[in-house]
Amino acid sequence: QKKYNKAVRRTERADRRVEQAQMKLPAKRRLHMERQPDEASGKMKRRLRFEEEVLPEYRRPSLLSRGAGAVKMAAVIKLHSKIREYERDNVALESAHKSELVAEQGVGRVLRWERNRRRAKPYRTLRKAQQKAARAHTDLAWQTALRDNPELQRKNALAKWVQKQKIKRKYAQAAHEAKQSAKFTQNVLTATGKIARAIAQYAAAHKAVFLAVAMLALVVMFFATGLTSCTAMLSGFQSSYISASYMADEGEICQSDLYYTEKETDLQIDIDNTEENYPGYDEYRYNIGEISHNPYELLGYLSTAFNAFTFAGVQSEIDRIFSEQYTLTREVIVETRYDDDGDPYDWYVLQTTLTVRPLSAVAQSHLSPGEQTDRYGVYMQTYGNRQAFGNPFDFSWLGNVSSGYGWRVHPISGEKSLHRGIDLAVAQGTPILAVQDGRVVSAGDAGSYGLCVVIEDDKGYQSRYAHCSSLNVSAGQEVKRGDVIAAVGSTGNSTGPHLHLEVMLNGEYLNPYFFVDNGDDGTGAIPGTPGGPAIPDYSGEPMGDGSFEAMLHEAEKFLGWPYVWGGSSPSTSFDCSGYVSWVINQSGVGSVGRQTAQGLYNLCTPVSSANAQPGDLIFFTGTYSSPGPVSHVGIYVGGGRFIHCGDPISYANTGSPYWSAHLYGYGRLP
Repeated sequence: QKKYNKAVRRTERADRRVEQAQMKLPAKRRLHMERQPDEASGKMKRRLRFEEEVLPEYRRPSLLSRGAGAVKMAAVIKLHSKIREYERDNVALESAHKSELVAEQGVGRVLRWERNRRRAKPYRTLRKAQQKAARAHTDLAWQTALRDNPELQRKNALAKWVQKQKIKRKYAQAAHEAKQSAKFTQNVLTATGKIARAIAQYAAAHKAVFLAVAMLALVVMFFATGLTSCTAMLSGFQSSYISASYMADEGEICQSDLYYTEKETDLQIDIDNTEENYPGYDEYRYNIGEISHNPYELLGYLSTAFNAFTFAGVQSEIDRIFSEQYTLTREVIVETRYDDDGDPYDWYVLQTTLTVRPLSAVAQSHLSPGEQTDRYGVYMQTYGNRQAFGNPFDFSWLGNVSSGYGWRVHPISGEKSLHRGIDLAVAQGTPILAVQDGRVVSAGDAGSYGLCVVIEDDKGYQSRYAHCSSLNVSAGQEVKRGDVIAAVGSTGNSTGPHLHLEVMLNGEYLNPYFFVDNGDDGTGAIPGTPGGPAIPDYSGEPMGDGSFEAMLHEAEKFLGWPYVWGGSSPSTSFDCSGYVSWVINQSGVGSVGRQTAQGLYNLCTPVSSANAQPGDLIFFTGTYSSPGPVSHVGIYVGGGRFIHCGDPISYANTGSPYWSAHLYGYGRLP
């Protein structure tokens, strides 16, 4: 334990040195134009502000780029050549000139070396600090492994060295993946991609109009520019459209993700039935990662690798990437215990472990750098360009999904069931907007759906809105996309306030993830920042002194950042406790240092679920094998939601099956 504590302190010091070195990098102020909404007029206003920008490290220019230096050198050479004209007649002059030339060259080299060394010192210091921090994190990982697995202490020196090297490689791989993910999240769509997305959304909802306009435009271009230029223009448009849109048919898209959810549900059921299927053990232990995937990552990969794929054609590939994302193992552990008389006996434990690898890492490992990875990045920004339906809210709902489309373990019956829509957990009474033009075919009590509205148009599109608290429309009424038709509630078979949304085309269910506008603008901007997606209001009263607003502002800076085990600062990214500790320390709420999840719990006063307020911490247990009962921590924001360092940093819902099963309690900071 002493070595572990020493490793923790050494890691904290190393992280502080990295931060201090980063602060000492040379920077300059740049003038930046910022757009902000004016609440009084409702218009966007521009204002100038200065931003600190870190200067890149000086690199010696190439021979081709040394224009000014070349001119200077030419002048020096000409001067010396002029002197040489007289050297032949004057030995003393020749000797003095050669001495002068040698001195000039020597002094010049020394001055340039010193200047370049001085320029590079802050960057050199940062690199050394980062290397020491990496070694400190590796040593901490090893000491943690020794503390959590005492049997390692009994191994010989060679076995311990091999085990330590494995941990070192694992940490290096995690750091590399984090760096790649952080670089990837900075990609922004080009103007062509934005235009293609807007065209695709309009085209999906107005196919006949779009086709007529497109054909007319092609005819005009044909006669105006000739066949060759028209073909080139068509090729360019088609290329940009294909690079931003899923090319598979609607049914193939839905079936592929549906199959993945069924495999995940079967995996969850297999774990849930462990004690029934493997009886006879004295104890059952679980170390289970979260079973879930990002549908956009799955379809982005399939569309990149197989273009206009069919489910039958990619089923074997789905099986392969599923086996790479999830690894389930069961291990029998025999422990020696002692009875009341001091006699030893064997205690049999079945350890069930589910190792989960991020689907994005699996997908990108099978894509070639360049065109494929770039195209995958565009898919992750455009969400496939197949959104024929509008947004049911006036904010992005991606962070509010409590149950996605597909197979699942039913939250009420506990049985395997097919969920034909998505559940969006938002506050009671939130206005619901129509996602399409059409006629209300039914509005009223629909049994297990509760208060429900169904809208249909003459093109075969249909949408259903269930569990409403109140309705604003009646059967037979014509509505337009964006009209308020109802309010979120919890009527019918419901576990809490949410909107159950279903969409169909010609009687076939569609996955709302791919065919409903999610409210994100596709630019990759951080929620809550100028130009980024709007963040909905939260229920509940925050801390009265403004501390919660400060915490949330700091926490939202890192949305989308990757999970890195042992990370505790922006220089390394974060793990769960490092993230919460950083937010607390930087937002002025308190000074807790670098704590573990259990350490943060020990600092807090326990609070009941009913009395939890925004700004309280929320704790979970059993998410992985940890020394104490608390294994994960997040910041509660009210309305059944919390922000935490998952993979990546994001919002989550306390009512989801995974998090509700692992909830440990709430705590209030002193």
